Amino acid sequence: MRRYDRRIALYASSSANRGGTGVYTRRLINGFREAGITSVIPFSSDCSNVAEKLISEHFTIPRLVKRGGFDLLHLPAFGGKPPKGISYAVTVHDMAFMARRDWFPPLRSLYYRLHFPRVAGGAAVIIADSDFTVSEIRKYLDLPAYRVYLSAPENNSDDTLFRRTYGVDGKYILSTSTIEPRKNTGSLLKAWPLIKREHPDMTLVVAGRWGWGQKETKHALVNTPGVKWVGSIPDDQLMSAFAGTLLLVYPSLYEGFGLPPLESAASGVPFVIGPSEALYEVFGSVAAAITGETPDSIAGAVLNALKTPFDPGDLRKFAREFKDTTMAENTYAAYGRAFS
Repeated sequence: MRRYDRRIALYASSSANRGGTGVYTRRLINGFREAGITSVIPFSSDCSNVAEKLISEHFTIPRLVKRGGFDLLHLPAFGGKPPKGISYAVTVHDMAFMARRDWFPPLRSLYYRLHFPRVAGGAAVIIADSDFTVSEIRKYLDLPAYRVYLSAPENNSDDTLFRRTYGVDGKYILSTSTIEPRKNTGSLLKAWPLIKREHPDMTLVVAGRWGWGQKETKHALVNTPGVKWVGSIPDDQLMSAFAGTLLLVYPSLYEGFGLPPLESAASGVPFVIGPSEALYEVFGSVAAAITGETPDSIAGAVLNALKTPFDPGDLRKFAREFKDTTMAENTYAAYGRAFS
């Protein structure tokens, strides 16, 4: 791999986030370290509230980057204000805010649609999570992008920590994501009684923070029999949850990549995916089943997947193609476009 005589700053404040962008940033930093790429330097600032975060992103960090003599700044989660006079790379994880505005609260949607195109338009290089997202960036922003798949380490945990922490006994299936409309959690919850009818001793564990969406979805998370909503949980507890589940159900309607199915494969656990083009691109060859949008289709896919034999070794072998070092090296190669 070609090495550049350049200093690159990686804005890592999102690494504290338990959501997908935080996981991505932490694994990218780890990949650079394991690959021996020392010219990429992560930095962040401690912020205890939204106001401090905004001040840091828009004033403190840009000054630090300029004073540090960096040649390139990488924004891994579209956060921050790119400092003038410094080239930057940006990772675009998906274009859902452009494809389906109705999935977002009005003010959030407006902010994304105003801020993202402006930041992306000024970038020296755009990194995208999948070929599908590359095509969406071209479609909505008319900009080129470089595809770098995400990563997940092999999971050799056991389920003791998760079961002990949350009091989960017996068989369970897992769904994990930030809960927002495009994740289709509402349809999964409506499908659950159909699944539980055939598996009365099984629990549906839902892991993930509440983002936004219909009140009936939040009500169903708390009140549907056989559903245990554990909220956002730390990485070690989530890996323990993967170790004990029979199946991951990820019925998302739109993704840029979709980390949970990869984490499921890295745990040797089969998974069901939703009708997202990116999910089909990355995981279509190994998914236990692919659902439609409706509760009936989700229930049918889950029930079929629970009956289908699988080889944990094959799933782990698939996941090993998506290593932290591979993601870091491909990201580093993408930086080169800013220097050419």
